[in-house]
Amino acid sequence: NTMASKAARIAAVSHQIFGTVPNRGVRTGMQYLKKPLTGAYEARYYMEPIEPIARKVQRECSAVPLYLSELQERRQLKLRTLRQRGKGPPKKGSGKRSK
Repeated sequence: NTMASKAARIAAVSHQIFGTVPNRGVRTGMQYLKKPLTGAYEARYYMEPIEPIARKVQRECSAVPLYLSELQERRQLKLRTLRQRGKGPPKKGSGKRSK
């Protein structure tokens, strides 16, 4: 009994000094809780998209030229080249299954 209480006191003192929890074969998840938080870092890594801001400015001021993202420009260029080759999408109502 005295050995168990002595071990408990040692565990309590080590907890105060090192801030650790004694390992008794139970998964506590402490390794995840000790890791530094990464939310702010990840939020800084991904830039805020410019498209919504550009659309808002275009609605407010008609002098601002039309803004197209790189993705939209690439899609339009691909569509243009496909149409020049005659491989673009069919006009509305003249698809494969129309009679």
